[in-house]
Amino acid sequence: MRKSMLQFWVAIGLVVLLFLDGSLDYLFQDHFLVYPNMMQSRLVVMAVVMLVFFLPKWQHQLVTLMVIGFLFDLFYTGILGIYIFLLPLIWLFTTYIEGFFQATLPAIGAIYLIDLTLLETMTYMLNSFMGLTDMSVATFIPSVLGMTLLLNVMLFVILYFPFRGLLLKLEMISV
Repeated sequence: MRKSMLQFWVAIGLVVLLFLDGSLDYLFQDHFLVYPNMMQSRLVVMAVVMLVFFLPKWQHQLVTLMVIGFLFDLFYTGILGIYIFLLPLIWLFTTYIEGFFQATLPAIGAIYLIDLTLLETMTYMLNSFMGLTDMSVATFIPSVLGMTLLLNVMLFVILYFPFRGLLLKLEMISV
């Protein structure tokens, strides 16, 4: 498989994970979205972190993430621009700190938690700035951030080895 096919399949995988995120949130809305605690599945962010560690970089990776961010904004937030900006930013941050860590489950898990914290905090700050939420920081941290981190840590532990195996297989085939 050529590198262009790898890029194609990664983009398709990210779109599938994008819709899987929304589907999980919808299917389990009685558990994920119960006031005051709100959890959000972030499988796309997990995939972005794992892409950085297990696949080679390619020329249009930022553009691909901007398109995925656009789709995320289009389907889930209704405000174009938040995830168009934040997903590539998460990728850039992860790419920068990747060199300081080995690709181990604890290291990737810790980076995933940092990325989720940054993503959720920046989303909260942007929503507060635009007047879309009046939630206090004291409510946001335990009720949204904490619960989202908890859900995604559980998903990470379950999905790490299957994702890793798939990405390593894709890399091996693409060479």
